[in-house]
Amino acid sequence: MDTLSAMKVFCSVVENDSLAAAARLLNVSPSVVSKQLSALEDRLGVRLLNRTTRRVSVTEEGQAYYERSKRIIADVDEAEVAISSAHSAPRGLLKVTAPFTFSHRHLTPHLPNFLERYPEVEVRVQVSDRVVDLVDEGIDLAIRIAHLRDSSLIARRLAANHRSLVATPEYLKKNGIPKHPEDLMQHQLITYPPGNALNDWHFLIDETERLIKAKGSISINNGDAILSAVLAGGGLTMTSSYMVGEHIKNKRLVSVLDNYVKEDIPIFAVYPSSRHLSPKVRVFVDFLIDTYGPKPYWLASA
Repeated sequence: MDTLSAMKVFCSVVENDSLAAAARLLNVSPSVVSKQLSALEDRLGVRLLNRTTRRVSVTEEGQAYYERSKRIIADVDEAEVAISSAHSAPRGLLKVTAPFTFSHRHLTPHLPNFLERYPEVEVRVQVSDRVVDLVDEGIDLAIRIAHLRDSSLIARRLAANHRSLVATPEYLKKNGIPKHPEDLMQHQLITYPPGNALNDWHFLIDETERLIKAKGSISINNGDAILSAVLAGGGLTMTSSYMVGEHIKNKRLVSVLDNYVKEDIPIFAVYPSSRHLSPKVRVFVDFLIDTYGPKPYWLASA
């Protein structure tokens, strides 16, 4: 049995909820699909799918196998494309989406350098804080700042993104420097509106992780606006290092409780696993990784 081919058949069945639909897409008969699945289950010694005459459903073991299979298939496809396109110049339209604040600070300023290296590529950036459906909207690549859970996407880590608890020197002189996370109850906090996951502040206290759900005396639904309020002396906030590194370096902001804060929401480049990694996408991701560096410049400046 060709295990890789069987994996592809299995993944197609899962994604289409039907043996018949998978067979049509793969241009084979339903009986071939059924035999491939049976052989795969026999090889693994587990049931991957519950099958009836009307529908199929994935077992718990099948779901775990599906997630790993998708990554393996994508890795094989990427390896083949990387070899076959090694001597092909990247060209064509590259569609990218990224969040507002990160785009403004750390994506669009680097695009001229990228196009200088790869003049046959045209870059179109869709700046948006919403989670864009890459396949439906025809996007080649997204930059996402999150702990990823979507197994239908392939992700490459671009950089670390530690978060810091910051305030202005003037605010801290007037209100005191917090020495322990519990001291935050006595301070003015500036946060996102209630219910936002970024209000979950993580600390390590006595080797135990503790979550504080921050509630601000000021709440704003935009990171740049929060930063403006903090720079005006309005209070403390927890925010990404890529936003405040320069301000800490220039002493406009002070980072506090560094020994307690346990926050890192990595920055990833993601693209659909159903697509081959084209040369233009590959070189763009490599360019960003090289630009940001092993220790991102926004950390080095802090």
